[in-house]
Amino acid sequence: MISRGKRVISEVLREAQRLSSYDVGVTVEGLARRLGISPSKVLKLNSNENFFVPLDFLRSILRRAAEEIDPRIYPRDEIRELKEAFGLYVDADPSQLVMGTGSDQLIDILCRMMLRRGDEAVTISPTFSIYRRCVEIQGAVYKPVSLREDFSLDVEAMLGAVTGRTRLMLLCSPNNPTANRFRPGDIQRLADEFDGVIAVDEAYVDFSGGSVVNLTEELENLVVFRTFSKVFGLAGLRIGCAVANPRLAKVMDEKFQMPYSVSLLAVKAARMILDNLEVIKEAIGRVRIERDRLIRGLNGIRGVRAFPSETNFVLFQVDESSSTIYERLLERGVIIRNIGRVVRWENCLRVTVAPPRLMERFLDSLREVMA
Repeated sequence: MISRGKRVISEVLREAQRLSSYDVGVTVEGLARRLGISPSKVLKLNSNENFFVPLDFLRSILRRAAEEIDPRIYPRDEIRELKEAFGLYVDADPSQLVMGTGSDQLIDILCRMMLRRGDEAVTISPTFSIYRRCVEIQGAVYKPVSLREDFSLDVEAMLGAVTGRTRLMLLCSPNNPTANRFRPGDIQRLADEFDGVIAVDEAYVDFSGGSVVNLTEELENLVVFRTFSKVFGLAGLRIGCAVANPRLAKVMDEKFQMPYSVSLLAVKAARMILDNLEVIKEAIGRVRIERDRLIRGLNGIRGVRAFPSETNFVLFQVDESSSTIYERLLERGVIIRNIGRVVRWENCLRVTVAPPRLMERFLDSLREVMA
């Protein structure tokens, strides 16, 4: 029994080597130790978190939520109440919604539903790396199709990549890291002409507008993912939502989602924040203003080109090694994301949009390392 157990474990570990890992990048604490500075001196701009939602406001929501819940019981009616409130926010019926531990978990559920070993998932390149991970865990084939040079969808190429084994198509709109939103007409055409399920990750759509949630009523093969991590500033609570036609949503929720998968505290806090949308709308407005200011600032630095953005981050290109610029910024206590090649554009980096004081420090640091 011992040798068989070891053999099985060895096979599992060996097979796991083919799977991709999600790189969270340099951590605040790790960089602070490396530089011998306080963590509070590190500027973290690599994960597209929302620093425009006031921290005091979020902490007050959490205190109220903690006072109202009984952590000894599982969430039941609270999930229903959250679906009703979030349904109003995204203009969808509660029967279309599936709540999860962040949209990542719901993407994983959809991959488990749709994919078996040897099946295929078509997606775009570049895009959010979690899609590859979820597909490959199922033993399925991940088939990326390059975006056009203007970062738009190459609809013909995507449809041309579909074979008899293709069961899932994954899109991110607005896309990470290119920061652009795809045309709803292109998404509808893909859904109309593809026999499998098309999933659209709208983590950043609140910053751009133009959601395709409304298409889920008429398209039985469309699933849209939304999250509380970005626009609502609740990345640390891990809560998201999938929107689909009621039949597909029911199967996801009852047959594939685990019971009580979202913590009661997260559910309650998410429900409370939906009663304070004026705070969120103000934060969105400030993100858009600062995003435009950041793009102008980047374009004013010699050797830097910023791309347009419809998100809370900006992709930009430098005229020397992006890895070198990334490391020089780390030496100054600034963490961004080194992206590298994006379609035909070399040496790209991505930075989170943050309040003015933080953006000024970032731009000053970038000017220094580009000098």
